[in-house]
Amino acid sequence: MLIRTTVLSIGVAVMLAGTAHAQAIGVGTGPQASLTNKIGSAIAKVIADGAGLNTRAVPHTSNSQHAPLVERGTLTFGVSSSGDIVDAFAGKGAFVGHKISSKWVIASRMAALPVGTLVRKDSPYRKLTDMKGKKFACGFTAQKTVLAILNAYLGNAGMKAGDLNCVNVPNTTAGTAQFLKGNVDGTPSSLGGARLRNAAAKVNGIRILKMNNTPKGVAAMQAAYPGSYLTKLSPKVIGVEGETWTMAFDMILMTSTKTPADVVYKSVKAIHGGKKGLIKIWGGFRGFKQSAMAVKMEGVAIHPGALKFYKEVGIKVAK
Repeated sequence: MLIRTTVLSIGVAVMLAGTAHAQAIGVGTGPQASLTNKIGSAIAKVIADGAGLNTRAVPHTSNSQHAPLVERGTLTFGVSSSGDIVDAFAGKGAFVGHKISSKWVIASRMAALPVGTLVRKDSPYRKLTDMKGKKFACGFTAQKTVLAILNAYLGNAGMKAGDLNCVNVPNTTAGTAQFLKGNVDGTPSSLGGARLRNAAAKVNGIRILKMNNTPKGVAAMQAAYPGSYLTKLSPKVIGVEGETWTMAFDMILMTSTKTPADVVYKSVKAIHGGKKGLIKIWGGFRGFKQSAMAVKMEGVAIHPGALKFYKEVGIKVAK
């Protein structure tokens, strides 16, 4: 009887271990085929390969939708911008009415994401002020983060939405589609290589508008989108003509205080060693710096599991 009971106990333990190992770990992202979805897919693949965890990207209509799920521990991870994180804790922007609590914490800084405004190469537009009264993709009802980014562009240029001839679209995918069809003269866009190459090929060349690199311009941009900064684009980037400064912000992998420390530890360790795998899926990860994974944002904690790994490999927490 004792032998049968022992055997049964071992069998149950093995079954539970197998269940735990097979449990899916989700990485919340924006819509399918969006840039944040690509970033999340890269992270999920690297965690799955490097940590042996059953991980997959989970797309949502907007990036703000997965934050509450991650906070509650329903979803293990989520890809969020530094601006979204500031708004989430303040209950502003896309998070009005559902402020996020301190249970939402940082796992790792991933990469800087440059964003800008696209126009056709054969157009006369060089900066946003040149587009007063011109048709421009606006609205972004399904992506309030992009609306905040547009407001940051406008603030940087000393403009307001009324200065543009707005054509309302739900998201950046629709905005790009309207741009390619010739229905708008300009549209906000991430500045990833594939998207720029596709757009340039279809409209016979594109130009990225220059932003205002002055203290006043930067302050106005940051007031509209906290955590943003200006970055100088490489001349090799498609659409760059001369010295071009544009907006950028950090993409950060968030998790919950409810997420087990070993899951976070194994995940950030896999990310730390998986840069080549990240780059295979999104070229923007060439700018991923392992030494800068432990980012500190005011009022936002770093998960203990992540801190344990960072301490082991000598990564210091940096603002």
